[in-house]
Amino acid sequence: MRIPRFYLPADLTAGRTLSLDKDQAHYALTVLRLKHDRPVEVFDGRGTCAQATLLHTSRRTADVVIESTASPVTESPLETVLLQGISKGDRMDYSIQKAVELGVTRIQPLFTERCDVKLSGDKLDKKRRQWQDIAINACEQSNRNVVPEITQPETYQAWLKAANAPSGLVLSPTAEHSLTTLNPSLAESPIHLFIGPEGGLTDDEVDLAVDAGLTAIQLGPRILRTETAAPVILAALQTLWGDFTTPMTAS
Repeated sequence: MRIPRFYLPADLTAGRTLSLDKDQAHYALTVLRLKHDRPVEVFDGRGTCAQATLLHTSRRTADVVIESTASPVTESPLETVLLQGISKGDRMDYSIQKAVELGVTRIQPLFTERCDVKLSGDKLDKKRRQWQDIAINACEQSNRNVVPEITQPETYQAWLKAANAPSGLVLSPTAEHSLTTLNPSLAESPIHLFIGPEGGLTDDEVDLAVDAGLTAIQLGPRILRTETAAPVILAALQTLWGDFTTPMTAS
């Protein structure tokens, strides 16, 4: 049986008792129907996880007692930064969820020319927190112990102006390069992956990315949806240079 996992950004020293928040307690007690003294796992989002015991403190609240801690290596050796053009509805949610499962290091949401999402101020902050929660949930599911940061959304032009000679890839259906033509040295530094929203990137945006140091590539003859592109390119890179290349050891 899969052991339930909970994100607790706290000191996970053995012997400590920590409280689950309202949503976590509801999920543990009402959704999963976990019993008192049930073994669970918690992680701090910075690389440490702990075996713990769930304690019912009331019908709607619960604590966990830390039993032992560890720092297993579950992160990819490949450092990737997803520059995702902000898309509508659950498409952006899906992109973030799958990118986290596939080992992305950080996600930078970007407003691009063909982006139809209009967010600012408190609404934008709320949306970023929602995306961060999706990343946390994906870590709980996928056994990651480091939570990738969802950085503050900004315009593509602002990000490009602040970027310091980024290396990486920009997806374009008309590009001459493909994954098979890439130099493996690309994996020696953080790989930035620029993916457009619905409708893709404009030619000018692709040209600006190339001028900044990114390599334009295409992923074959078919046009992928924005929420498909990120998982595909991340899975391909993990196969080429990441943790998909490391065989699983028998336990």
